Amino acid sequence: LQFLYLIGLRLTPRPVHPTIHRRMARSALFSMLFTVGAASRAPPHLLVTLVDDLGAYNVPWRNPEQGGARLKEFVETEAVQLERFYTYQFCSPTRCSLLSGRLPYHVSEFNPSSFEQTKGGIHPDMTLLPQKLKMKNYSTAMIGKGHIGARSAAFLPHNRGFDHHFGFLSGAEDHNTQRHGDMVDLWLNDAPAYGRNGTLNSCYLYGGDAVDRINRHDASTPFFMYLALQDVHEPYQALPEYIDESVPAIRRNINGMMACVADATVNITDALKAKGMWETTLMIWSSDNGGPQYWQGNNWPLRGGKSTDFEGGVRTAAFAAGGLLAAALRGQELHTVMHISDVYTTFCSLAGLTAAEIEDNVPGLPGVDGLDLGDILTAAPENTTRPQAELVLSSNAYLDGDYKFIVYPYTLVERQGWCNYEHNVTGCGYWQSPHWPTSADHRPSTFDLLECNDGCLFHVANDPSERHDLSRAEPARFAAMKARHAELVKTAYQTDGDFGYTQCVTVAEYAAAHGGFGGPPCTK
Repeated sequence: LQFLYLIGLRLTPRPVHPTIHRRMARSALFSMLFTVGAASRAPPHLLVTLVDDLGAYNVPWRNPEQGGARLKEFVETEAVQLERFYTYQFCSPTRCSLLSGRLPYHVSEFNPSSFEQTKGGIHPDMTLLPQKLKMKNYSTAMIGKGHIGARSAAFLPHNRGFDHHFGFLSGAEDHNTQRHGDMVDLWLNDAPAYGRNGTLNSCYLYGGDAVDRINRHDASTPFFMYLALQDVHEPYQALPEYIDESVPAIRRNINGMMACVADATVNITDALKAKGMWETTLMIWSSDNGGPQYWQGNNWPLRGGKSTDFEGGVRTAAFAAGGLLAAALRGQELHTVMHISDVYTTFCSLAGLTAAEIEDNVPGLPGVDGLDLGDILTAAPENTTRPQAELVLSSNAYLDGDYKFIVYPYTLVERQGWCNYEHNVTGCGYWQSPHWPTSADHRPSTFDLLECNDGCLFHVANDPSERHDLSRAEPARFAAMKARHAELVKTAYQTDGDFGYTQCVTVAEYAAAHGGFGGPPCTK
């Protein structure tokens, strides 16, 4: 099956080219439709695909230089483009938000870089999305990148609701060898995936496993799959068959990696169709954050990118598709404000869980924040406005309808060593161009000199590129939003602790005892 998947990829023609407990809202229309239909239909198949570090402009339906003709045609005919789909500004918090249903500032705003860290990931007492879906007898699979904590077995996806887990636990690794520093990071369920490392590039490895899981699945059982592709995260290692020599060399690798992602995505939808599952499927596809414009990501025309709360860092390339998607939305754009945490509540609701069953009230922990947006996607009501206007993006930014308050402390970015070029106040909040990057130093043509250390105010519906700070033009609104944000973030929660797993070895000692493979170094 994997061989056929690879052949399908290689024969594909390549063209040149978002504690505050938000109330879960469910419209009366969708509630009625679901109640009537629940008795006569099985729970739907549900799929989330996350692409890693993909820029808002690094997609074939926006960028004519980007390869991926099959995905371009698919999105333009069968999907709805989610034009205001928000995540966190970098990797791990987005993934923790998706699987916990909490906004990032209620679960983790930290990017763990090593297995032994106590900080980061999802608190073991929070119920993950696959665990909720198991209440409705779902078969569940997670494939690809984890980055949701790895200090102990308590964090392993296989122990948190996923029947099948194949992928890596850290935040990045070599695409071809699956090495993370001095060890191999590749896991299968409850043990290292011995013998699987170094056999395939990550695009084929994880895309192929996804197709294989679909082909092996009993279509009469509801299926949830979370595919977290490693592409297009650095290191930039495009497969030779996806290199387009007509693309400038500085953009050639990310172009080729995205072209492979495009084929992997369509191969999965084709497998679901061949299995007779597509008509009862809802698929959400998104990047985990904006593209790193300081490397090869391009978020044009949005401002900034990965590691900033500007739109380029948190407003991602995203779409929804599947037989459950309302026919009226296919081939269209949807400008409803959505957040990655909404997927949790939406999928649980579509699976048939009640609002009481979806809630995850644990003493001392924030509850589920995500909203149920299933009616907007499956029934296409006339009113597609987000049920709740306030949306906290991070400890430094939040939305209230079309207005956005953001504090952007340059010094935070400067300490990380990014985007400092020749101006010590430049930061990462600069604009890119349709053809980006243009040189190896990733030097922007227009430097970001807008000070937001004390906060800025933007109307991101009218000004998605965030060029016009309204804090002086609308001082009352600016002051109100600044005060409201300060009040909201008082409920912030950061997962941090050993949770009883105090018997630890070093990462090197773990690897030495497990054939060079990394894994959770702590036990009880």
